[in-house]
Amino acid sequence: MSKLVNIQILRALAAFTVVLYHVGVEKAHICTDAGRVCGDDMWFGLDGVKLFFMISGFIMVVTSWNNFGKPAAAWDFMRRRLQRIVPLYWIITTLAVVGIAFAPSMLSVPVLDPLYIAASYLFYPVTRLNGLVRPIANLGWTLELEMMFYVVFSGALFFNRKLGMALAISFLVLFSGARVAGLYGASVPLNFWGDPIILDFVMGMLVGALYMNGTALPKSGIWASTIAFAALTAGVFYISPWIDSYPETHLVPRLVVALPAAAIFILGALGPQLDASKLLTRGGLLLGDASYSLYLVHPLVLRPFAKVWTQVFGSHLPIWVFTAVAPFAAIVSGLLLYWLVEKPLTNLFAKKKLTPLVSPATFATTATPR
Repeated sequence: MSKLVNIQILRALAAFTVVLYHVGVEKAHICTDAGRVCGDDMWFGLDGVKLFFMISGFIMVVTSWNNFGKPAAAWDFMRRRLQRIVPLYWIITTLAVVGIAFAPSMLSVPVLDPLYIAASYLFYPVTRLNGLVRPIANLGWTLELEMMFYVVFSGALFFNRKLGMALAISFLVLFSGARVAGLYGASVPLNFWGDPIILDFVMGMLVGALYMNGTALPKSGIWASTIAFAALTAGVFYISPWIDSYPETHLVPRLVVALPAAAIFILGALGPQLDASKLLTRGGLLLGDASYSLYLVHPLVLRPFAKVWTQVFGSHLPIWVFTAVAPFAAIVSGLLLYWLVEKPLTNLFAKKKLTPLVSPATFATTATPR
């Protein structure tokens, strides 16, 4: 069975929106260094991380549909997940450790704290010097949430499908509800893992179950999802100042900002598949394949790229030129990392055996799915 073309395209879209956001962050740094005034981000109303989490929940259900209740299913699931995400993440984390050691002013990271370094490698949430709960490789925070989800989902595989799905979904909802209710006190790990953003995994699981039961959007549903995505994206963009008045991990912004992602996700998961033979689609599929590499490596590329840009072009070129060029630099770096490192590692673990869609190896998903 072939890949789910739409899901791969959604992965590409999610990764690209995350890149655009961080291009905006670096743009703001360039403006500050040059004494200019410009926006502090590139916020278009679609949150790529939430889309990634929905895709993750979806793929875990689809690839494990016939494995619930089978002996060793939970162990096999976790083994595949660890093989998929750990090697590349550890490589990126090591590069970040080396880079920050040479340029500690880049981030507020206690690089000399062995416990912080160990926690970063082990996907355990800890607090940085600036108060944010982030590992050394900044975007690894999503992998820390993914790892929690994998543990919950692997536990669900001990039961039959109906009971296992119900238990996993109930746990995630109740665990997040306890965090919203303030029941975890000052516990950093519990408050982090209970972030309402984990409800996006639930969304993905539910849509995955619909997909496996043969649910498809009718023509009217396709149009409704398309219109809803456009309207919700514009609406979130318009009310973003109001959303930003809440803490980022508050239930309100987590749910509101997830609406555009939910609309485009439902359209992609349950709508008709795009033609994989089209040139534009093939480009999207390639970027979808490389989305994990792109997601992890682009912060390490954009920060020094912005520093060099400031030194060379800061006062000579309009800021929009950086905004246009930087995404391409990030994409090239992501593709190179995918071809040179991620893909060989994947082939090594798979022993170069082709697997069908329903095998977890094909769609081993991370915070940035494959």
